[in-house]
Amino acid sequence: MSEHNPISSNPASGSDAGREAPKRRRFIAGLVTGGLLGGLLATSIGAWSNHQGGPGGWHGGGRWCRTSMSPEAQRERVEFATDWMLNKLNATDAQRAEIKTIVAATLQDLAPVRDEHRQHREAFLAALTQSNVDRAALEDLRRAELQLAETASNRIVTALADVADVLTPEQRAELVKMAERFRH
Repeated sequence: MSEHNPISSNPASGSDAGREAPKRRRFIAGLVTGGLLGGLLATSIGAWSNHQGGPGGWHGGGRWCRTSMSPEAQRERVEFATDWMLNKLNATDAQRAEIKTIVAATLQDLAPVRDEHRQHREAFLAALTQSNVDRAALEDLRRAELQLAETASNRIVTALADVADVLTPEQRAELVKMAERFRH
C-alpha cells in the first residue's frame, strides 16, 4: 500500500487546497448562520411560549409570577420582535409579508404543543404531591415531554429554513452580526 501525501505528490495541489478553503469557510459560515437563525427563532418562540407576565416582564408580573399573556398579547409581542428584526435587515415588503406568514403559521402550529406542555407540567406537579410518588407516571410524563420537544424542534427548524430561504445571503450575514451583539 502506498502512502498518499497530497501536498508532496501533486504540485498543483496547492491550488486545490486554495479552492477548498473558501468552500470550507462558506460551509462553516452557513452552519453558523443557520445556528444563529435557529437561535433567534427558538428564542422568540421560547419567549412567546414561556413568558411570565407582571412587573419586570413586557406586561409586568416578574419572573416568578405564574400568569401568562393572552394569545393576542403573545402574537403582538412576536409580531413586534419580527418587525424589529426585519427593520434592522432592511427587508423588502415582499420579504416582510412572507416571513410574517411563516412566523404566524409556526406560532399557530406550536400552540397545541404549548398547551400540552402546560398540562404535563400540571400533571407532573400533581404527581409529586401525592402521598406515594408514582414513578411510572413521572416517567410517562418525561417521555411525553421529550416527544413534545422533538415536535417543537422539528417545526422550528422548518420555519427557520423557510425564513432563511426568504432572506438574502447579505441579510443572513447581518442577522448573524445582530445575534452576536445580543447574545448573553
